[in-house]
Amino acid sequence: MKKTLLLFAINILLTHSNFVYSANDYNVILIVPDDHARRTIGVYGNKAAITPNLDKIARHGIRFDNAYAAAPVCSPSRAAMLSGKYPSQVGLKDFLMLNDNYENQGIDPNTVLWPKLLKDHGYVTGLIGKWHLGTDGNRQPTNMGFEHFIGYDQDLSPYDPKLSVRGKEMVIKGHTSEIFTTYAKNFISENKDNKFALVVAFREPQMPWEKVPDIDLQAVKDIDPEVPDYEGTDKEWLKKITRNNYAAVHALDRSIGEIYDHLSQNDLLKKTVIFYVGDHGMLIGHHNAFGRGAIGVISGNKIVGYEGIANLYEEAIKIPFIVHLPEEERSRLVSEVPVSNIDVFPTILSYLGFDVPSNLEIEGRDILELIENEAESMHRSIYAQYSMRNFGNSDLRMVIKDQIKLVKRFNLKAKDHLVDELYDLKSDPEEKNNLIKNNDYEQKKSDLENQLLNWMKRIDDKVR
Repeated sequence: MKKTLLLFAINILLTHSNFVYSANDYNVILIVPDDHARRTIGVYGNKAAITPNLDKIARHGIRFDNAYAAAPVCSPSRAAMLSGKYPSQVGLKDFLMLNDNYENQGIDPNTVLWPKLLKDHGYVTGLIGKWHLGTDGNRQPTNMGFEHFIGYDQDLSPYDPKLSVRGKEMVIKGHTSEIFTTYAKNFISENKDNKFALVVAFREPQMPWEKVPDIDLQAVKDIDPEVPDYEGTDKEWLKKITRNNYAAVHALDRSIGEIYDHLSQNDLLKKTVIFYVGDHGMLIGHHNAFGRGAIGVISGNKIVGYEGIANLYEEAIKIPFIVHLPEEERSRLVSEVPVSNIDVFPTILSYLGFDVPSNLEIEGRDILELIENEAESMHRSIYAQYSMRNFGNSDLRMVIKDQIKLVKRFNLKAKDHLVDELYDLKSDPEEKNNLIKNNDYEQKKSDLENQLLNWMKRIDDKVR
């Protein structure tokens, strides 16, 4: 459904701006962090973390407080964000891991990504940073809609990384956050007179967190972070690694600030919409565990069985999702409407005034339309998948509706205590009380299970 920006301003943000540009003239920047837990951002309630630039982006637009990733690991989640479909629909299960079969893995090369559609509409498209969706020729970013690619596919050293720079492999001196920021600013400068769509996929705040410039370590050295408190956990160690995580987040935020300032200096804020969307979260002591989609249990200052247990806890699957509107739009809108990172695709096209081709049959929804119909949208169901293959074999599927969350496990080859999970997120946001055997929730469990299985059937999600 096409919308003019004027309708968007009146009906959604209730502002009174006069737009200079038509929808088709707007640029798009999607910033994607790696492993960024939303709890480490100031506007999401963290008073200790230092994120002034992300906070500013949120203050000038929309912050979504019920945003989820389609998967709790990078490759499947990023594929969903670019395709508007669930990971199983585009050929991905777990994240792509370096092994003997690595070159044969990746996203279905026939998948249509939104940068390809914008390129067809005359946009200059670029990806700077992490790809991680496949390395063979058909899966290269330049064959899937990105005209320009500077970045990497898999693991990357935080300093002096080896990157693919316009088709050539070379070592670039410096820290990845600063390198990607420089390339992003160069792309913006080179295309300031064109319509452009740029994805900046930072390495940060991926581990090792302490491998950041000294300015970031110094910024957080006196922070005393709040951390989960479980018996048997070395709390001071947990504070130390959390502080290191804050340093990596600080490096990321500095980079975002530089890109924002560069847009301002080139008079582009008033014609650029910025999305900041996480790929997944990170557990650091939560549930007495450590990791992303695959976690290990913390004992003292060690992680036992690291990445041995699959999970879809809120800390792993809930993400930051912020949309910064053109400069004339100054709003502090905070939305509780449930959204997913599969919604990025249709939202970008809608904002720019383009229809999603009906033959693509994407699963994402236009978040602007969801906000416009808030009363109905609050009852939207959110789904997620995780098919762990790198550290075992377990398939998890999730549905959340009206703050009741069901996680079902299939093909379980793990410990007996890892059963299905049911949580009432309104009364138990930290998921400490599994209600799966609670008779009072039997009907809700049954309804959600039927809904989940029907959804899996509809998208042809065969767990095996």
